[in-house]
Amino acid sequence: MRKLSLKFIALDLDGTLIQSNRIKDKAFETILGNWPEHKKTMLDWHRLKNNIDRHEKFRFFVEEILNEKGNNVLYENLADKFSHLTLQAVIDCPWVEGAQEFLNYFQGKLPIYLVSATPQNELEKIIIGRHLGGVFKKVYGAPLNKACVLKRIISMEKGLPKNSIYIGDSPEDQEAANILGVNFIGLDPDRRLKKTGEFIFSNFKYILEYIRENFELYRPIIFA
Repeated sequence: MRKLSLKFIALDLDGTLIQSNRIKDKAFETILGNWPEHKKTMLDWHRLKNNIDRHEKFRFFVEEILNEKGNNVLYENLADKFSHLTLQAVIDCPWVEGAQEFLNYFQGKLPIYLVSATPQNELEKIIIGRHLGGVFKKVYGAPLNKACVLKRIISMEKGLPKNSIYIGDSPEDQEAANILGVNFIGLDPDRRLKKTGEFIFSNFKYILEYIRENFELYRPIIFA
């Protein structure tokens, strides 16, 4: 079988490259502990909305659950507390197995993009803190629509969806890729990916093997 040409790889961050999902879940649990009557409902909603960044989640909590529309002070305080609880922990947390070696393998061979629901300014701090400067061609953080970002990257790289890969760990990542026809590869620790014809693996060692077996790195044709 002929291998597909691969023009770029895009990846999610939390739960995909690094083991940070539990850090953020725990931060939400800590903050919502001040409202025990709403804690379970909000935690369940949070886990179902992986593509929504924490600012939108806290705004929803303040305005729709607490019914305190316009209480921007509380909303900002909750978002700031979340950042305080998570930023350094995310910088220090372990890689998903094989993720660092995966990035090292492809760095310099083809464009790598980061597409994450983490706020842009915080995402850039994480990149610096984890010494990932120069790994990614571009880093996209919240606010964003992942499908729109992937479409933009495809256009910038002058490629087709079939020549692209997006690696993520959530149903929202999966949906963003499927909307465009981008090849989706899933990490499936606990985010309930739909196992319907997708390629889902437990670590990056298997992902690298799969890509090497089924794709070849794009090489432009140069005419003399």
